[in-house]
Amino acid sequence: MGIAKETLSDYKELYEKANKLVEEESRGDPPTDPFRSHYQARDVLKDLKKQLDDQIVSIRASEEDGGSDDMCYKSMLAFICRDLGRIHVYTEELSEGESLLKRCIELTDPVRQCAEGIIPYLGAINELSLVFATRQEYRKAADMLIKAEKNYEEFKASGIVALAITDLFSPPDEGETASGPAELEKLYTLCCFYLAQMYGHLGEPEKSASSCHRTLRRQLQYKSCDAIDFALNTATLSQFYIGEERFKEARHHLAAATLVMAEYEISMLTPEMSEQQRQDTTETFKHRYADVARCWAKYGLYLLQTSKSRLLKDDDDDEETQKLDKAAQHLRLTEDDFRFPDLDLTACESRISCDYCLTFDDAKLVFHFVNEWLDIAKDYYKAETEATEYSKIMQDYAKAYEHIAFFEENPENQAKMQKRRAKYLEDLIDLLDPIFYMKICRECWYGAGTAYAAVLDVRLDIIREKPTPSPDEIKKVNQSCMKAIKHFESYVKSYLAAPNSEEWRSGMDVEEQRTMLYAHFHIGRIYYKLISAHPLQQLEHLNSCHTYYKRFIAGCELYKEAAVPLHGEVGVVREMLELLPLKMNTVKARLS
Repeated sequence: MGIAKETLSDYKELYEKANKLVEEESRGDPPTDPFRSHYQARDVLKDLKKQLDDQIVSIRASEEDGGSDDMCYKSMLAFICRDLGRIHVYTEELSEGESLLKRCIELTDPVRQCAEGIIPYLGAINELSLVFATRQEYRKAADMLIKAEKNYEEFKASGIVALAITDLFSPPDEGETASGPAELEKLYTLCCFYLAQMYGHLGEPEKSASSCHRTLRRQLQYKSCDAIDFALNTATLSQFYIGEERFKEARHHLAAATLVMAEYEISMLTPEMSEQQRQDTTETFKHRYADVARCWAKYGLYLLQTSKSRLLKDDDDDEETQKLDKAAQHLRLTEDDFRFPDLDLTACESRISCDYCLTFDDAKLVFHFVNEWLDIAKDYYKAETEATEYSKIMQDYAKAYEHIAFFEENPENQAKMQKRRAKYLEDLIDLLDPIFYMKICRECWYGAGTAYAAVLDVRLDIIREKPTPSPDEIKKVNQSCMKAIKHFESYVKSYLAAPNSEEWRSGMDVEEQRTMLYAHFHIGRIYYKLISAHPLQQLEHLNSCHTYYKRFIAGCELYKEAAVPLHGEVGVVREMLELLPLKMNTVKARLS
């Protein structure tokens, strides 16, 4: 029989009216009545829903075996239930929204593999998963989305063309192109995105990352993404792969972000733009390109850091390392959906290795690569306008010098690199007010202290090889000592309950307590290494060493959890506390 064209036209008019209210007019709703247009759209759709319900009742009464009209009306009703449910969820009426979405699923579940059923079915599940997520029922939401994903794949394999509600409103003889396929792909992309969120909440980062990538790849494939958003999200996902030491995947994602932004830059300014729009677009691009640059820098820094860690591992760890490497290789082989096949990223990827550094030459290439990207980030993030972000970039420069110094074999060059590392941190200390930037200042004090301690060890190794060190060499040793002590003591004082107190502040977490213990250990050790020309000066240094070592042991006894990894240092300090009084007595005898 078929549905009358006039009836379909009436339905279409009502639906388009509701859609316009939600998509366009809602943007102008006042803050005092933020849901005004949504409420109006809800009333329109409720009217349409009643008409469809009445028609279905009428059809069932006159056509017992059902037919194509019955299916069409049910499908339209399912679409309306989905949209009504979405509005109720948006206006924070979750119970009513959930009920309508479940009605949509109930209507479409028997025909979810049919052209008329797949889109409202998948759409309702997407919306319902958000309702469950608000109640922290993440497993329930994920299971629904997984089921929807399976149905999508089965439907695609069938070759059937999906129909959107606009396709149902337009009779076939009008020859309009079906909008269903595009809507179906958009809904599945959204399904992937929601799955990524649910896996993240469930503590399954690998599955979350895989779903994130699938979302991004589909956005690129169907051109349904903003270039800036795509680049930022892709660069952010790279950080997960970096943390997993999957540098090939991380590099691929960063290269994709860079290429998409480069292509966007060419066409982002158009003649019809106002001057303000041009400025805003350019500013946004520079800002986000700087963020991608920082992600590239993190890639290089972590590659250097993990390369260093691997080279420092004991032989006993080799077997375990090989097992982990094999597991990682297996993971890479089975994870075949981490790439963007539509992008040619060869040129961008070839700029930096994804293999661990084994030599100074390997590390030097990565070091220069990191500095290039940090320079780009620094051009945008200025100290006077973005002090916190600028500070993080300066700290990354310092980390780059710390890592490259490890691979340098020449002791003098090692010392220069550590001093350069310290200089970046000292410049930050001079720039920042500790009252407002205490956390960053603490990081800089401790980092500069360890840098000068590293310089000290290099200087001591040099003079040990000589029968008689020169006054200049001794001066350099003592300068390194005093600078290291100065920074470590600044760090320690920042955690004291009062300026002249030895008591630590309350509320320190375990990591802070442990770093404080390390700082005391370093100060005691460095005081002991100071080279003194006069016995009285030597006695003062030994006494300071004794004081900080005693505080270290007292701290370890007080903060037992924090002291667990320091058993080696504790043993050394206990021995020193037995030897120091004897050495001090010897110096006192020389004085008398």
